[in-house]
Amino acid sequence: MVWARTKLLIWDYVFEPVKEISIAYEGRHPEKLYKKLHELIRLVFNVPEGYIQEKDYRWEKKKDTDQFEIGWEITKIFDTYTYVVVELDFSGFVVAEGDGKAKIRLRPRIITEYPQDTIWQQSMIYEMLRRFWHKSYYHRKRMEYLYISKELVIEFERKIKEYMEEIRNAK
Repeated sequence: MVWARTKLLIWDYVFEPVKEISIAYEGRHPEKLYKKLHELIRLVFNVPEGYIQEKDYRWEKKKDTDQFEIGWEITKIFDTYTYVVVELDFSGFVVAEGDGKAKIRLRPRIITEYPQDTIWQQSMIYEMLRRFWHKSYYHRKRMEYLYISKELVIEFERKIKEYMEEIRNAK
């Protein structure tokens, strides 16, 4: 990630034109998904704890139901300029008997940032050189990162579904 005040940002959704992936679960103990999701984030995306930001956390206990709504933002840095951001929302409810519903939404996107702070970085010559470098070399690198991001998100989705089947079939 580039730490600059002024940046040129290039965004690509990982699964174009799909901007969001939804996974729904109905069955026993959907609340168990909370710990498993956090474990899978660390395992699949292989990011340190500091790159997992829990943005929202709401867990309400009512008379006979628990309602929950949690939001994470996962950032995996590839190099100085490019990183993938996955916004993950987990929401649902569970009744006293242990049955409930849960929904997981994933919004992955790959972002490339070019700093534009200095006079040199704002000049026409720099911009022409940067565009040439981007078109001739870095675009291929970004496409590799896009492919890696797709693989990571698909693996994460597969492991979530496997765990959902596991808790659905558990006694």
